[in-house]
Amino acid sequence: MPDRWFKKFLLWGIVCGSAVWFSSSIGYAQEAAQLRSFNLDKSDQSFLINIEHSKSPADVDIQSIEQPRRLIITITGARVTFKPYENIPIEIPINDSGIRRIVVEERKGYGAVPTRSVVVSVEMTQPYTYSVDSQWSGQYLQVRITPQSEAERQLVLSERETDMGPSPKITKIKQFKDAEISEAKEHFDSFTQQKRIELIRKESQSRLTQVRSDAQERMDSGKTLEAAYKKLKAETEVSALQTASSQIPETRLYTDITVPSQAKPMLRRALPTTNIVRIEDCINTALSHYLPVQIAQEQMQLAQLRVREARRAFYPGLLAEWNEIDGDTVSEPYRGRSYAVQAEQPFFTGGKLIATLRKEQLGEVIARGNLDRIKQDMIVQVTKAYYELVFAKNSLDGMFRLKESEARWLKQVEQEIAVQAATTTELLAAQSTYNQVCYQVAYSEQSYAKARLELEKAMYTENINVDMVNTHLQRKNLDITLAECLELAFQNRVELKVLDNTIKAAKFTQDIIRSEEMPNVSMVGTYGRSGEAFSERDLNLATEWSLMGKVKWFLGGNSIESYYKKEKISPYKVVKTDTNVDTQTLNAKFAFWDNLAHFTKQKEAQISRTQALKDLEEMKNKIRQETEEAYFSFKKYKTQLALAINEIGYRRKQLEIVKTKRLINDGTVPDIMDAELQLEQANAHLQEALAGVNVSIVTLNRAVGVINYFQ
Repeated sequence: MPDRWFKKFLLWGIVCGSAVWFSSSIGYAQEAAQLRSFNLDKSDQSFLINIEHSKSPADVDIQSIEQPRRLIITITGARVTFKPYENIPIEIPINDSGIRRIVVEERKGYGAVPTRSVVVSVEMTQPYTYSVDSQWSGQYLQVRITPQSEAERQLVLSERETDMGPSPKITKIKQFKDAEISEAKEHFDSFTQQKRIELIRKESQSRLTQVRSDAQERMDSGKTLEAAYKKLKAETEVSALQTASSQIPETRLYTDITVPSQAKPMLRRALPTTNIVRIEDCINTALSHYLPVQIAQEQMQLAQLRVREARRAFYPGLLAEWNEIDGDTVSEPYRGRSYAVQAEQPFFTGGKLIATLRKEQLGEVIARGNLDRIKQDMIVQVTKAYYELVFAKNSLDGMFRLKESEARWLKQVEQEIAVQAATTTELLAAQSTYNQVCYQVAYSEQSYAKARLELEKAMYTENINVDMVNTHLQRKNLDITLAECLELAFQNRVELKVLDNTIKAAKFTQDIIRSEEMPNVSMVGTYGRSGEAFSERDLNLATEWSLMGKVKWFLGGNSIESYYKKEKISPYKVVKTDTNVDTQTLNAKFAFWDNLAHFTKQKEAQISRTQALKDLEEMKNKIRQETEEAYFSFKKYKTQLALAINEIGYRRKQLEIVKTKRLINDGTVPDIMDAELQLEQANAHLQEALAGVNVSIVTLNRAVGVINYFQ
C-alpha cells in the first residue's frame, strides 16, 4: 500500500509539474519582451553594448568562453522586433577593440509552446574583461567589454598565483554559511513554486473564461454579419441597391462600402451544377470543357487539311475565264467576248511534292500524338485532384466525428468538476485536447475547400456537387519490376513517337528546301474562243489556244527562269475579222542574288532537326526519371499503408485499454480523448496512404504511356 500511494503521489507531481511548465511556456510565448533597440558605442578602450526591451525579460544570463574567445548574452523571454526576416541571424562585423563580430539571433524552444529567447554572441580576438549594468530587471542592459593586453593578463595571473589561500577556520565558516544559504534557498524555492502554481491556475482560469467570452462574442457577431451579408446578396440580385444599403447594420466591417445612388441591380446567372460520383464523371466533364484538348483537336483537323492540300498539288491546276467587252472607237462602238480554260501540270519538281506530302502526313500523326498526350496529362491531373478531394473529405468527416466525441467527453469532465469528482489539471488537459481537435477540424475544412477548388480547376468547370462522391479508396497492388516498367515506357510513350516523327518531318523539310536546287519543270495550256466586232456587225468567235513549257532553277542564290510558248490567237476583230494569228515565244530571265533566303531556310531546317534530336534524348531521360519516381512512390506509399494499418490496430487496442482503466478508476478522461485523437490521426495516415497508392498507380500509367494499364 505505501508503494502504491507513493507511485500515485509521484504521478500527481509529474502531472502538476508538466502543467506548470506548459502554463509557464504559454506565458513566455504570449508575454515575450520586445527587443526595441540594440546600440553599440565605443568609449576610450572599452566597447559598450546597450540593449533596451519593452519590458523586463524572464531571465538574462551572461557566459564567458575562453576557447574560442566569446561572450554569450542569453535573454530568455524576449524577441527581436526590428529584424527584416524571421529566423535569420543578424551579423554585425566590427574588427575593432578586440571584437571580430557580433551576432544577434532569435531562438525558439522545442516544447509544445515555444519559448522565445535572444542570444547575442560577441566574438573576441584577444583576452578581455567585461562588466554588466542592468536596470529594471534587465529592461535596460549595458555590457562593457574591455580588451586586455598580454602584459596585463600576465600580471593578473601572477597575482592569482601569489595569493595566499584561506585559513581552515575561514573555510569551515564558509561551508556552514553555504549550507545555511542552500537550505534557505530550498525553502524559498518551494514557497515560490507553490505560489506560482496558484497564480498560474488562477490566471489560466481567468484566461479560459476570457477566451470563451471572446469566442462567443465573435460567433454572435459573425452570425449577425452573415445574416446581413445574405440579405444584401439577395436584395442586390432582385431589387435596387439603395434599399439594401439602408438596411445594413452599423458595423465596422461595412464602413468602407459605398453604394452608388443610381446603380442598377446586377442579375447573377446561375451556373449549372455538375454532380460528381465517380472518377469517370470528372474525366468526362473535363474532356468536354478542357480547352487544350479542343485546341489539339482543331490542330489535328488542320493537319488533315494540309495533307489534302499536299495531295492536290500532284494534279493539274484548272482555271476557267469568261470576258465580255463593250467599248467605243473613233467612229463607232464595238463589242467583244472571250472564254477559255487553262490547265497547269508540274512534271518535275526535284521531289518537292512527294517530300511535302510525307511531311504533312507526319504532321497529322504528330497532331494525333499531341492530342493523346494532352488527354493523358488531363486524366492524370484530374485523377490526382479527385483522390486529393476524397482524402480531404474522409479526413474532414473523421475530424467531425472526433469533435463530437471529444465534446461529449469535455462536457463530462465539466460535470465532474462541478461535483468535485475531477481535478483542474484534468479539465485543462481535456480543454487542450478539444482545442487541438477544433484546430484540426478547421485545417481539414481548409484542405477540403482547397482540394475542391483544385478539382474544379482541373475539370475546367465550376459549381460541382461532391456530396455523393464515392469516398471508398481501394487497396491496390502491382506485380512488376522497374525494368519492365521502363521497357513499357520506351515502347508506348507518345512523346517518343511524336519526337521521332518530328525528326523525320525535319528531314523532309530539308528535302523540300533541297528540291529548289533542282530545275522545276511545268506545262501550261490554254484553250478557248474569242472575238470582237462593231456593234452593227455580227460577232464571230474564233478558236484560241496556247501551250507553254516553263523551267525555274535556283543557282547559288540566283534564279533562272525560262519558258517557250506557242499560241494561236485571234486578231482584233474590230480591225480585221477573217484571219487568225500564230505566234512562238522564247523567253529567258536571270535574276542576281534574289534567293538568298534559300540558305537561311536550309540552315533553319538543319537546326530544327538537331533540336529535335536533342529533345528526343532529353525526353528519354525524363521518361526514365518519371517512371522511376512513380514506381518508387508506389513502393513508398505501399510501405506507409502497411505501417498505417499496424498503427490503427495498435491505437485501437490502446483506446480499449484506456477505456478499461477508466472503468476501474485507474484512467482519466483526457487519456481517452488523447487516445481517440491518436486513433483518428492514424486513420488519416491510412487514408493518405490509400490516396497515395491510387495516385502513384495513375502516375505510373502515365509514365508507361498507357492509361488504365495498371488497375
